[in-house]
Amino acid sequence: MKIVPKLTLALVSGTCLVLAVNGYVRVKREVGMIEADRRRDHEMIGRSLGAAATSIWRSDGEAPAVASIDAVNRHFDRLHVRFLPWARRGEARVDAAELSAAPPGEPITTIAADGSHQVWLTYVPLEIAGAPKGVIELSEASPVERRFARSVAIDAVSTALALALFSALISFVMGQWLVGAPVRALASKARRIGRGELAEPLVLPHGDEFGLLADELNAMSRQLVSTLEQLRHADRLTTVGKLASGVAHELGTPLNVVTARASMIASGDTTPQESVDYARVIVGAADRMTKIIRQLLQFARRKGPQRATTDMRALVRDALSLLEPLASKRGVDRRLAPGDDDATANVEVGQMQQVITNLVMNAIQATPGGGHVDVDLHVERAPPPVDVGGEDRECLCLRVRDTGPGIPPDVLPHVFEPFFTTKGVGEGTGLGLAVTYGIIRDHGGWIGAVESNLDAPGRGAAFAVFLPRQASP
Repeated sequence: MKIVPKLTLALVSGTCLVLAVNGYVRVKREVGMIEADRRRDHEMIGRSLGAAATSIWRSDGEAPAVASIDAVNRHFDRLHVRFLPWARRGEARVDAAELSAAPPGEPITTIAADGSHQVWLTYVPLEIAGAPKGVIELSEASPVERRFARSVAIDAVSTALALALFSALISFVMGQWLVGAPVRALASKARRIGRGELAEPLVLPHGDEFGLLADELNAMSRQLVSTLEQLRHADRLTTVGKLASGVAHELGTPLNVVTARASMIASGDTTPQESVDYARVIVGAADRMTKIIRQLLQFARRKGPQRATTDMRALVRDALSLLEPLASKRGVDRRLAPGDDDATANVEVGQMQQVITNLVMNAIQATPGGGHVDVDLHVERAPPPVDVGGEDRECLCLRVRDTGPGIPPDVLPHVFEPFFTTKGVGEGTGLGLAVTYGIIRDHGGWIGAVESNLDAPGRGAAFAVFLPRQASP
């Protein structure tokens, strides 16, 4: 059950409990007051009748006294009065010993059940010349208390229901406004953080604890953005370090050409035409070195997170060109499959170049000499994974396959974990695939199931990256 219904239920339950206790106390108090008034009336009438009957008995005898007692019935609607001779005192509905011990003329009042209602009974002992003569009995049916208690109970229940419904409505509306909406906004922000969407801040209009939590989430998002950028840049620099040896080897040939031709010109043994030709060779070698160094610097440079519609096939070609020295050094061929599909996607160029470079470099390092790395770009309709959710969508699929030994089953579940690596000390940080995974998720895409063919020689492993064609900027 969600928190707002819980709060509503708790408030309604508390309200009903308070009203029920209040109604019970009210009924008990009112009924007690009615009973006290009735007891007082009965005792007053009983004392008056006892005194009058005793006086008549003493002056005129028993018969007139009993007649005067019976005559009282004409003056009351519900009160019934009768005289019980002492010999019939057992008919009284009180304990005989209590009746015998009662002082003459002092009433004894009790309540007895009579079917579906109660009866108030008052007994007044009569004593003439020191001898008990009888008992005056006053009886009155008492439906009033029950009717009153029932009316008070109905009134209390009606009031409780009305207040419960009103409090439920108010608490639900206020709960949705003050609790439900902020909690939903916070949950949505947490889901966006889980998906890597860190840019959009959460603003809550209430300056309460939820607003404080939103501020902390926004601060955490900003810190995560900074940390992720630093992590990706560190991975980029690590990749640059891996490329350095290949680049150094690649620069060796044009440097030798420059040195040799420059030495020939400096010796003065060349003809003017030869000097011009040698100068052109030096310029060409310098241009080649400049291109190599520019590519390396461009890859290493930190870039802003701005996305644009980009030709992914051109990015792949640039990455393959950048990795040419490393691949040549290891004797691995790189192949980009031809394709006629529109290979554009809305991406941040530097981050996507890092993704492609990481995947291709890992494939080159996993491939033995004489093998090859195949890169394929095509449009494919694919279902997103459960944690992304949604229906099948049109994606640009980037698949990188090597001809290495494949990934062991015990390693496969951990390939995207930060700092997990199977390479030797100094050969890898374990951040490449983790950073790649984060960048792809930032772009609204995902990395499909990693293929690993341990039993198929020459098939190696394959990573497939899916980028929605309509990626959100």
